[in-house]
Amino acid sequence: MRQFTDTKERVWDVELNVRQMKRVRDVLGIDLVNVIQAGKDGAVATDTLDRVANDPILLVDILWVLCEGQAKAAGVTDDDFGSSLAGDSISDATRAFLDELVDFFPGARRLFLKKAVDLARKFETENAQMLEKALASPEFEERLKTSLRPPAVSRESAESTPALSP
Repeated sequence: MRQFTDTKERVWDVELNVRQMKRVRDVLGIDLVNVIQAGKDGAVATDTLDRVANDPILLVDILWVLCEGQAKAAGVTDDDFGSSLAGDSISDATRAFLDELVDFFPGARRLFLKKAVDLARKFETENAQMLEKALASPEFEERLKTSLRPPAVSRESAESTPALSP
């Protein structure tokens, strides 16, 4: 079982088992059992995993199904639950969910999924580092300043603009 904390400092337990996987499939139509598949030709299909990991709305819907019993016991509605997930809490919830998903599977499937999740995290870290480097560059700052400056208004264009009539 994994946990994450929402923006209201509430702690939620994420637990995946066969019953919970079935609930997600029945309620949302998302088949987490086949979240990643290897074809006979060796090709790997990660469409569902990609959707879950990159669509925060879908992730929150899945988390609601998984945490609904806890939420109802605490008097938390679906809307309140979704409203309390933003920013870092989404990242924490994604990590908790994906780690729990990896642990759900036995043996080789677990290793396979873990490798896919680890690679996705590696690429995410590399992309964040590239973004930080770009944001720190003087060139980026200069381009941003240029794009934020209001367009210069020439005297000729100001004089040629008709005045508003009363």
